[in-house]
Amino acid sequence: MLLVIPSLDLKNGKSVQRIRSDNGNEFYYKELMDHPIEFCKLLRRENAKTLHINDLDGDYHSPNRDIILEIVNTLDIPITLSSTSNNIEDCKYYLEEGIFRVSICSYAIENPEGAEELMKQFSSTRVIFHCLVQDDSLIIGGKKSEYKYVDFINLVKLIGGKRLIYGHTDWMGNTRAVNIDKLKEIATLSQMKISLFDGAPNYKILKDLQDHKYLGVDSVIFSASLYENNFPCQAIWRLAEVQ
Repeated sequence: MLLVIPSLDLKNGKSVQRIRSDNGNEFYYKELMDHPIEFCKLLRRENAKTLHINDLDGDYHSPNRDIILEIVNTLDIPITLSSTSNNIEDCKYYLEEGIFRVSICSYAIENPEGAEELMKQFSSTRVIFHCLVQDDSLIIGGKKSEYKYVDFINLVKLIGGKRLIYGHTDWMGNTRAVNIDKLKEIATLSQMKISLFDGAPNYKILKDLQDHKYLGVDSVIFSASLYENNFPCQAIWRLAEVQ
């Protein structure tokens, strides 16, 4: 089975995501937004094997920095950090402090030599690249850029990148299924391991994605569909949390 990776967005020290429920426990899930460490503990209790964190305030003085490090020290699973920061010192700091992987994008464009050096220092396993796409352009800092995703993937290949996080606005942040043709295009172009961002809104589609592991897809990072309880096991978790 593909590795299921919960994604948690942090902004101003709080979680952007909220678990949806009509089981009478809505206040608890709302409170978790203000306590992301407890939120992450809940995800771990629900059998998360790894976690993806997006730091939406990602500069050196990010209000999420101490929270991220506490999550690393609290959980016993590997954590990937994706940040809007272009400060390479941030990447080094987090990797040295226990983040398993950092995912970068615009820094690789602005300083490919620096990104290559970072991989040499920490390995291509721990330094990966996110390729989030709208139309044929790369999304940078949450906005559509003029930089083409094809050029980005070719650059990542050139400097020795081995893993992509790939998502598209057709399905990111909603409950639509991945476009397999687009996934095949990315896989053929990149020849890398791929973590798909969203695109598996229910168990059937997640299971169907197993048939495409030959493309290099070995994991799915879940955002919207996970927090909307679209998977059978989540009904048991929600019931247990009420009790």
